[in-house]
Amino acid sequence: MEQKVLDFRSVFSQAASVLLDTSVLIYYLEEVEPYYPLVETIFNDILDNNISSFLSAISITEFVTKPFTDGKGTDVERFKQFLSSLSIQVLAVTYEIAERAGKLRSQYLSTRTPDALIIATALENGCDVFVTNDKNLKKFEVPGLTVIVLEDFVVGKI
Repeated sequence: MEQKVLDFRSVFSQAASVLLDTSVLIYYLEEVEPYYPLVETIFNDILDNNISSFLSAISITEFVTKPFTDGKGTDVERFKQFLSSLSIQVLAVTYEIAERAGKLRSQYLSTRTPDALIIATALENGCDVFVTNDKNLKKFEVPGLTVIVLEDFVVGKI
């Protein structure tokens, strides 16, 4: 995995600001293999203040749903403490983001509303990198926004 992590670092190191998808948080907090070494690189850069990092409020909703469903409110509290310990800014959905998400959905009809809102959040806030593990979101790579799909950096994958 070391070579792929190095490749990931070279791509990721070009970023000035990054929006993280929900899966990135899950992989980091639950140490999910084979993605953990990749997301650990991201969080090390965040902890070292090497990159401006953002999270859509939509990702908060997606992340806390399972703990609430499972009756594990303490997990939600730990998640909140984790976020507050980092320099990750949570971005609210504004009118401009919602409108841009609607425009994206009109161009890519199969796109789910939460995904369109997250991508629109990255675009409206000038993020230059969006990290996800959803290959379907690669289609949103537009000038000024690089979509990094973690799976592309897993050993044995093309």
